[in-house]
Amino acid sequence: VNNGVRPLSALTRRRLRRAYGPLWNIVRVTTTADLVASRRGRGWRSQQAAKLAVSRQITTSHYVVLDAKNHLTAPTDSASFVALDGRAHGAFHPYREHPLRPSLQRTLGYLGATSEQIHEATTSFPPTATPFVFTTVLVRELLEGVESLSSAPFGVAFEREELLEFFLYSGWVMTRGPGLAAVMDGVSIPSPTVWPKAANVAGVGEAIAEAARDDAFVFAVHRQVLARADAATRKLVAAHWVDVGLFGDQREAESLIRRFRRRYFPALIVTRLTERVRRTR
Repeated sequence: VNNGVRPLSALTRRRLRRAYGPLWNIVRVTTTADLVASRRGRGWRSQQAAKLAVSRQITTSHYVVLDAKNHLTAPTDSASFVALDGRAHGAFHPYREHPLRPSLQRTLGYLGATSEQIHEATTSFPPTATPFVFTTVLVRELLEGVESLSSAPFGVAFEREELLEFFLYSGWVMTRGPGLAAVMDGVSIPSPTVWPKAANVAGVGEAIAEAARDDAFVFAVHRQVLARADAATRKLVAAHWVDVGLFGDQREAESLIRRFRRRYFPALIVTRLTERVRRTR
């Protein structure tokens, strides 16, 4: 899903599809605008809504959402994401001291949760990070329910109510669906992530060690890490990519990071200017 302010060229689309190797012929490229109605253009909120709205184009019982920062680092199959009993893998953790607690409470309040349910959720609730496994039919029910509840298209309601995609889905399952225990099995999907605050050799090293310890098959590097990290940190990221087989050698991996860095800040400026113009219309 392209959440950018500009469409991808035909050449870029072909290059992206080729990068999927033998899966190229089943890759579909779409845009956020094709999935959700939005009054504010592309952005953080609209890409969240797109993760739910895309369910209307899914033909399988479950689907897995990844962010651009995620990449697979080991062979996977459906069992990596869905248990034999049909429940999605996904752990629970507390939100009592979490910075997103107000967002969780607001989302559950929108869904009509009781005070007991909200208290239960702050004690133990699904994560807000990718990879995240959705049950397709429940997401579709959620879309229809939000549109009915808000008397507006899903994307418009999602932005107006300042909802968060994972909280909304999990909250819907808890309050109006079959219950979280019936849908998620509590088994975590390890996905070590290098966040901007850890954009240094120590931070990358810790994430790599975590991946080895947890036998993770998903790894993540935030784009700001690649944009802002020093040379030693970038080399360590590239070395890890080579170690897990994503690149043939160090030079190839470092070349990708250099290309990304050349394009990152100009693209960021264009995006912010475009969004500012759209907001003033």
